[in-house]
Amino acid sequence: MPPLAREVCAFLGELVVIMHARTAAPELYPALCDVWHRENDAYLGLDMDLLAAALADPQAQYHYRQNYPAARLAAVELFNRGYGECLRQFFASGRDGMRHVPIEELANRAGDVANYLPAMPQPEPETPAIDAYRSLGAMALIDIDYWEGLSETRIEDYYADLLRHLHGNTAFLALNDQRKPIGYATWLKAAQEDEYTLTRQAAPFGDHRALQSALERHLGKTAGVTARHARSATQEQVAW
Repeated sequence: MPPLAREVCAFLGELVVIMHARTAAPELYPALCDVWHRENDAYLGLDMDLLAAALADPQAQYHYRQNYPAARLAAVELFNRGYGECLRQFFASGRDGMRHVPIEELANRAGDVANYLPAMPQPEPETPAIDAYRSLGAMALIDIDYWEGLSETRIEDYYADLLRHLHGNTAFLALNDQRKPIGYATWLKAAQEDEYTLTRQAAPFGDHRALQSALERHLGKTAGVTARHARSATQEQVAW
């Protein structure tokens, strides 16, 4: 199996183990999630820098770690599609493994899209309703560029759902240092337990890691958060 496909298989195996531990070994589940998250700092940090430098230098030497960033992202993409025959075929594909790696889909998402959104004004304690509607407007603009899963939703249902999350304090809009919106998330929280299930994460300008980090600080949690994927065979999966 080619190196990149082999690493995709390895990362997929880690995700499967983490998901299995959630029910089979719940005492290990938070620690496994934490390890996955911390290792992202290397695979999508230093290794990403190594890959970017190599792509910018025609004379650069090949290094095996250059496989890790794309493999990590491809594994998450395949895992989010759910278990099934396609994963079984991938694990058994051998030298044809690259046929199953979603390189084209990842490349289409990786376009350098400039954040055109205007900066958000400072909150106004005297007019919280205005701040809420500004946030709702920013979320709608974000979804124009990140419309996954919502293209069939009626406008009135879309508006009502976001408004419900804002009223329930289960929506979070992340801003960058210039106070430009970079993404948002919504979630459900169990009534009697400290459990969160993300229902949407949208970051159309490539700020997925920044959104996750900001959301972790907002929720005060770095592990044990799940994400809902309505179109996946495994509808609730590890978020971090």
